[in-house]
Amino acid sequence: AYTMVPSWDKVEGADYYEILFEGQIYSTIQQQRYEIDGLSPLSDYEIKVRAVNAQGASEWTDIYATTCEDPLKDAIRGMRGKTSCEGQPGQQVSHLFDFDEGSTWHTAWSKKAVPFDLTIDTRSVSYLESLRYLPRTDAGNGTITKGSVSLSSDGEHWTEAGEFQWERNGEPKDFSLASLKDSTWRFVRLHVTEAAGDFGSGMQLYIFRQSGTPWYIPGDINQDGKIDENDLTSYMNYTGLREGDGDFAGYISKGDINNNGLIDAFDISAVATELEGGIWDTGTSELKGSITVEADKKQYSEGDLITLTVHGNGMQSVNALSFCLPYDATELEYQSVEPLAVKTMYNMTYDRLHTNGQKALYPTFVNLGMQDTLEGDVELMKITFKARKNIKWNILMKDGIIVSRDCKLATF
Repeated sequence: AYTMVPSWDKVEGADYYEILFEGQIYSTIQQQRYEIDGLSPLSDYEIKVRAVNAQGASEWTDIYATTCEDPLKDAIRGMRGKTSCEGQPGQQVSHLFDFDEGSTWHTAWSKKAVPFDLTIDTRSVSYLESLRYLPRTDAGNGTITKGSVSLSSDGEHWTEAGEFQWERNGEPKDFSLASLKDSTWRFVRLHVTEAAGDFGSGMQLYIFRQSGTPWYIPGDINQDGKIDENDLTSYMNYTGLREGDGDFAGYISKGDINNNGLIDAFDISAVATELEGGIWDTGTSELKGSITVEADKKQYSEGDLITLTVHGNGMQSVNALSFCLPYDATELEYQSVEPLAVKTMYNMTYDRLHTNGQKALYPTFVNLGMQDTLEGDVELMKITFKARKNIKWNILMKDGIIVSRDCKLATF
């Protein structure tokens, strides 16, 4: 797909050979063959070759060739993975997904790894065909030989795809996902129960989509095949949009990644964690915490300012948050939100009028890229409303979520 090796018969009296390819002459070739790389799959090429000695050069001879189809055209690129065991420094698990068959992943040399899980985020939602594991060419320590494969759409709920048992050699190992090919999946997990030396290693692990089937990237709300600032802008415009709102059906609903009928901090995190260099360390702490809202008084007269203090309680590894404050627009007028502990986070708060006439404020804050997470007991923000009439404060928060760097969520 990417390489051609033209060859020719020996020419008596030739000192060397030359090739003319795409305007460039490659000279002093001693062999009767020459490898040309960096080509495109399924493309036509013209190569010229001639013999040269001290008296001059022969006429050019034409060679025509067509590269074959890319055998990895349906292999998913940009995947990420993690293991339940420690990795060897310099041989991190990312080497399995870099499309470089010369790089190596290996678990920690000094520690038994088996049994362990290798969990892969394909970072797309696809109909899957198969996976291919390339062990070390010498089938040395870490060569995986036995285990099982599971698939998931959300990284939380898993469906068994079957077991595998592979010979210990340096040959590629294929595993069919045909038993689950009628559904779309994002995550793949290998549960490894046997491997050479009780370690884990490999050169590459490819996961293939079903050829010609549709797929999409979670968070790619404008569906241009990539995650960028344009997706964040779209989410900014649709934060707090609910199923039933006029704009929700169609492509916006695909932005509802957790399928809860609401565009919230979890959905936005799919984009935010990819921007500004992305996330390179998800950490090991469990996501924890809750949020409470406290009004400065219980009763308000017309014209009074209402100050709400939003507290984060027992926060741990919180990378994004959102919640909903539904209110009666005949009683209250939203004024502002003042970020406190969330002041370094991206403010996507939206005061929304829903299609059914309900007003609701959606305080929403997310970290862009690799930033500090919220920890401990903190004052998150202050929210100000103005009373349009004499009222008693009785609004209850709803749809509260917190999100970690690796896009796990907890509700409160």
